[in-house]
Amino acid sequence: MAPKPLDILKKGLNKFSKIIKDCKEALNTKLSQRETISSTDEQWLDHKVNTVDEDHILHELEAASDYERGFERLDEGGKAIVEKLRVWAGDLAKVAGKKQKCTNFCIPQVMHH
Repeated sequence: MAPKPLDILKKGLNKFSKIIKDCKEALNTKLSQRETISSTDEQWLDHKVNTVDEDHILHELEAASDYERGFERLDEGGKAIVEKLRVWAGDLAKVAGKKQKCTNFCIPQVMHH
């Protein structure tokens, strides 16, 4: 049986959360060892280390009468978050194959909103 769309998104959010946690720990380790990090990594660490937007989109989709109707009501930013979570879940192999790494320390490009 194929997984439900919300289950796929939750799987993606779990992977995304782990990546955030791992990157945050790596950056904090560098800082604790008095190593420098890029200003982009520092800004990300100070402002974007959360999954508030992703959690909000999942909540909206769970509250919708059905997934497709809820998805259609999302704005472009919400739909981009859904796509990002699907990529992280491994649901969109052709898109996931095109992921690129930033020049930042460890933050994949799809993590930046």
